[in-house]
Amino acid sequence: MRWVKIKLIRESRPEWATRVKEKEDVSALLKRYYRFHDREEALIICLDNKNTPTHIHSLAVGSINLCIVHPREVFKVALLANAAQIIFVHNHPSGDPTPSGEDLKLTRRLAEAGDLMGVSLIDSLIVGENRVESIIKR
Repeated sequence: MRWVKIKLIRESRPEWATRVKEKEDVSALLKRYYRFHDREEALIICLDNKNTPTHIHSLAVGSINLCIVHPREVFKVALLANAAQIIFVHNHPSGDPTPSGEDLKLTRRLAEAGDLMGVSLIDSLIVGENRVESIIKR
């Protein structure tokens, strides 16, 4: 049996952590990050009540067309980061950010899990070569 102790340490907010008002703000934040990715990578952006990023975490790196993500891992990070809300982001290395059936299914599961836990999924974004596609239509 192992005992685990988790301790959160508050640090100063990094310079890149500016308020997120729309998906283009996230796109600007991540376009350089995904620029040379040849595989899918899923990220979670944790936000406070004022939509300011407090934490960005890489959840999984997959293959050229698949990245396995489970809501359990997403919300483990969100809860440990004390997030009020989250944005789920992943890229499509093909450059086409059109959501797949699996993308839509995962987004629904994340939204439902977030509702149960009190951590809102405010958007689910797919980063393509020239644009970002929002799965959550408002």
